[in-house]
Amino acid sequence: MPTPDSTAAGADAPAVFPGPVALLGDAHLHDNDPEVGAFVHFLDTLPADIRVLGILGDLFAAWIGRRDLTRPQHVEVLAALRRLRSRGCRILYVEGNHDLFLSRLYDGDPFDRLDDVAIDCELAGRRVHLAHGDLVNSRDRQYLAWRALCKNRLFFTTFNLLPAGLRQRLVDRVEDSLDRTNLEFRESFPDVECEKYARARIRAGVAILVFGHFHQELRFDYREGDRTGSVFVLPAWRAGHRYLRIAPGSEPVFVSS
Repeated sequence: MPTPDSTAAGADAPAVFPGPVALLGDAHLHDNDPEVGAFVHFLDTLPADIRVLGILGDLFAAWIGRRDLTRPQHVEVLAALRRLRSRGCRILYVEGNHDLFLSRLYDGDPFDRLDDVAIDCELAGRRVHLAHGDLVNSRDRQYLAWRALCKNRLFFTTFNLLPAGLRQRLVDRVEDSLDRTNLEFRESFPDVECEKYARARIRAGVAILVFGHFHQELRFDYREGDRTGSVFVLPAWRAGHRYLRIAPGSEPVFVSS
């Protein structure tokens, strides 16, 4: 099983993943979706020099860490991720707002690192903070309250006690409602909150922050004292099959697959 290199000393040192990296988010794959085949093809033909693939949440329209809620698109994409990993590419995943409790099933297979908040690591020689982005906007209190509820383990325990059919119907209803609610905070980018979020991490030594969630292709550069850092916001993968490539010694760049 692939494991991150540990070239940095100390228990708190970030994991180190060398080599070129591909980062994407928000594929939102769903039942009977032609984009499922496109995404599998993308994984099977990812350039051979890519050493790490990072997925920053919402790979599926809904993804819950229960085997009885596994749908055909989950099975197909997971098989492709395992093929990619078997060739030596490490795979990272940060849960999005359409993901719940994935670590119980997928931490270690197919994902080398999986977190429900963020992953801080060294990618291609730079300190990087990877997050879905749904926690950036501190003004979006409605969403933050919903997230605190549905990511709570007591909520998941209660959910697991429901009959299987009711669980699936609830997932379908939530999947639909997430696309139609709280549009005020999803239709514009929270510039001020993003800058505040980024500057705190740049002060701590992070050079690059990458978010999904907002479905926009953006870059922001900040200077914090004697440090500089950049924020990259990923476009929704399903909208144009684009991802962010980070390679040692060169500027990160958005590319089309």
